[in-house]
Amino acid sequence: MRTIFFLGWFLMLCAFTAAGAETIARTLPGGAGWVLSTSELWRALWPSAYVLAEVRLGHAIPWLWDPVMTWFLSPPAWALFGVPGVILAWTCRSNRVLSPAQEEEMREHEASLFLYDELVSEARKWARDEGWNPDEDDQLPSYELIDLFEKENNNDGFDAAADPLPEFVKPFKR
Repeated sequence: MRTIFFLGWFLMLCAFTAAGAETIARTLPGGAGWVLSTSELWRALWPSAYVLAEVRLGHAIPWLWDPVMTWFLSPPAWALFGVPGVILAWTCRSNRVLSPAQEEEMREHEASLFLYDELVSEARKWARDEGWNPDEDDQLPSYELIDLFEKENNNDGFDAAADPLPEFVKPFKR
């Protein structure tokens, strides 16, 4: 089972390699089309091996080359290797049994994943119990208590009109 799993990963690696080789084959003279079939890719990258296989199979078993191999080599190489690779790697993956320490670690990760949602839920419950208005924006700062320039008991000796201040700090003219 493990060998078939690694065979699936090897086929997926071949699919990625074939996809890269397909971009190279498109740059060669005679390479046409957006997606190349496996036979076109084989002819573009290694033409002598393709011709040799066609001649030998066509001479030894004529029915095998024309209907069977031409049909088999018609999809793109990345699909020809990738689809069986994904199926083998997915179906033959090991169903690993977790140790108690690994299960505890997984539960901690899941708990931390949903911590923010739980905190928001608790904050909403608290706000509802305290009588806060849900339509009011509680993130908007309130400047009603702070008025630096119209303070009646100004004991620090600062005069906003006399001291040179940047424009964005100067008080508004009312």
